[in-house]
Amino acid sequence: MFSTLLREWRGLRGWSQMELALSAQVSTRHLSFIESERARPSAEMVLRLAAALDLPLRDRNGLLVAAGFAPQFGDSDWHSPAMADVRQAVGLLLAAHEPRPAIVLDGAFGILDANPAARSLIGLGPGAPDLNLVDLVFIPGPVREAIVNWTDVAEYLLHRMREGTRRRGPQSPIAGVLRRAMAQPGASSLSDARSHWRVAVLLPLEFRSEGRVTRWFTTVTSFGAPQDALAEEITIEQFHPIV
Repeated sequence: MFSTLLREWRGLRGWSQMELALSAQVSTRHLSFIESERARPSAEMVLRLAAALDLPLRDRNGLLVAAGFAPQFGDSDWHSPAMADVRQAVGLLLAAHEPRPAIVLDGAFGILDANPAARSLIGLGPGAPDLNLVDLVFIPGPVREAIVNWTDVAEYLLHRMREGTRRRGPQSPIAGVLRRAMAQPGASSLSDARSHWRVAVLLPLEFRSEGRVTRWFTTVTSFGAPQDALAEEITIEQFHPIV
């Protein structure tokens, strides 16, 4: 139901009705009528409220559907024809970043693609499906064991997951990934208050491979003004060596 969903999102943002009304440039009275179902919002009003709440495109579609309207943004699968241009653009970025590693992630840190350098760094086979970067870092195994400064990296990822959960809600895929990470050994003792990475200019990744430790920092690329939910969520994580 739209009114319930709207109240939930407003609560997640920690906003009063007046704060949302001011941000969306509607009257508090009209917003109260919408939330109490005494008024039915137009599609334009739904999108205005969703924009004021800074909802991701996927959740803006959800609000529209709950209000009885059709979705207005794409929600494509990575391998669908609709994403062909995005895949081509991503492929160019991955190839241009060689011989340094680069990984393509969805909004829940699922690995959509990676260049050969990244696959070599973290031991991904050419056809490894349905892998998640958070799982590789948090679940005991070769990737976690290879990260020399695992605590710093894990704390940084926890922060990003918590921010993603705050923005997308407790039922979102990123929230599930966060719960899965917190169930892994050592995760409950990690700090989210005074972590080293919060005061550092760069958070290095120190990675041991074949008896040698390499140090990297990352930059994150995303698409501007996307009109598809998946395209909005995609990030390209590019690794740069620290000499």
